[in-house]
Amino acid sequence: MANPPNIVLVVADQQRADMIGAFGQIPVRTPVLDRLCNEGTAFRRAYTATPICTPTRATLLSGQYPSRHGAWSIGTDVPNDVLSLPRLLAEQANYRTALIGKSHLRSVLRPGSIEALPKSRDWDFYREWSGPWYGFEHARISNGHVDEPHAYGLHYGLWLHDNGIPPDSPYFLPHAMSSTEPDKEPSARVGEWELPEKFHSSTWAANEAISYLEDHAANHAEQPFYLAVNFADPHRPFRAPAPWHELHDDVDLPAPSRRSGEWEDKPTAYQATLDNRLDTMGWQLDPAIGIACQSADNVGEAGFTDDEEHMWRVYLGMQSLLDKHLGRICDSLDQLGLAENTLLVYTADHGDYMGDHWLWSKGASHYDGAVRVPCIVRWPGRVPAGHTSHALQSLVDLPTTFLSAAGLEVDPRMQGIDQLPCWTGETTTSRPGVLIDHRVEQGLYVNSWITDRYRLSVHSIHAEERDEIELYDLAEDPHEYVNLAAGGANAPLVNQLMQELIRYRMQLDRTWRPRHAFS
Repeated sequence: MANPPNIVLVVADQQRADMIGAFGQIPVRTPVLDRLCNEGTAFRRAYTATPICTPTRATLLSGQYPSRHGAWSIGTDVPNDVLSLPRLLAEQANYRTALIGKSHLRSVLRPGSIEALPKSRDWDFYREWSGPWYGFEHARISNGHVDEPHAYGLHYGLWLHDNGIPPDSPYFLPHAMSSTEPDKEPSARVGEWELPEKFHSSTWAANEAISYLEDHAANHAEQPFYLAVNFADPHRPFRAPAPWHELHDDVDLPAPSRRSGEWEDKPTAYQATLDNRLDTMGWQLDPAIGIACQSADNVGEAGFTDDEEHMWRVYLGMQSLLDKHLGRICDSLDQLGLAENTLLVYTADHGDYMGDHWLWSKGASHYDGAVRVPCIVRWPGRVPAGHTSHALQSLVDLPTTFLSAAGLEVDPRMQGIDQLPCWTGETTTSRPGVLIDHRVEQGLYVNSWITDRYRLSVHSIHAEERDEIELYDLAEDPHEYVNLAAGGANAPLVNQLMQELIRYRMQLDRTWRPRHAFS
């Protein structure tokens, strides 16, 4: 390719697929995302590879599922030698590469981790170091969310430190709040965050991205670039600076997807979450470490409680704040004359149940709110503008497709498919189904196979040597209330989808080393 495109990947954290105002499902104010929908194609059936942060970020880096790249949950470290999209782009097509914002490629609580306290507050180190980082030649990174202690660290923490913002109340919780225990109380710390917007992580990430773009235009315009911008919002705790925390106090919220009695005939993991006993099932190798990350609240309530509505409204405000700073990046691309030859993709690492089925956050129950993600693709002149597609997409496909867009051969070690023909409108379908590859814990593995119409989820409870099956007809039961596989029902359909899942997984296990001789 004579003139390969610049590539900008923007990743939100824990944003539901329906959290875009232009879609008309949720009354969230997102003028910039709405604009990107008008200028590109919105893919409404895009899914995460696994609904947990670190594994998905490693998938976006490597184009591999967690079962191959090895970082299967939060608290794991992505291997140093992991397959790296930015490294391939740099080595094979002379791309400049940069990571701005949330990293979470290392544990944020393991002592000794570069992303964990106390190393994350080694200001002398972060003042001098800006990469390389997992194949990115330039890295300005952050971690954590809102007022969490480990959010005050890395390059973002250095910026706060240099601007006189202390790691203390009322801005951040004390260091003592960090522990190996997960935060499973969704209604904790909801509302206004005292930190001014000009010091918010979204402001900082946009500042860094714009600085990189300006330097590129001034000093490296002859090279293409790959820029990954990872925002930390709208991940809970549900807190936002004024006025964003109350921006949506005037909107009518849609009712939650939950129905009395729906927990019957559902898998053990879901029922155990509702009963607040998920961490006592014996599925962890270390029982002292809780299972990430789903929790339940207000079980049995038909509609949202006042607390739940409050969480939702702040969640919307956090997304609108992110949208504003995404707009600054888009404006910079325009002003610097870079937008016309830039492939921009906006997505999220996973979603959030947000009270659907009485669940919060994300985890072993692969309901739509947690596993489906936004995906907007803009590439002027190549990707149709103002178009909506329901072709199945997976985040594992992004690195493969980016290589294709850059004019490179797809790396055979990657496990995604090339979606470029689908993005450009040459084809209308891309894949027969998407896989959610989720090692919940050593004792529980959940594989989901999602097609145009069905979701099949196989809960392999290794600790008890048994399996549990979920099956939902997404056309007739879009809220996923009725498990059609309960009691062994619909066996022919279950078997058909199971065979599709097995064939797909067998295809993923293909070797990439060529065979040269008989022996």
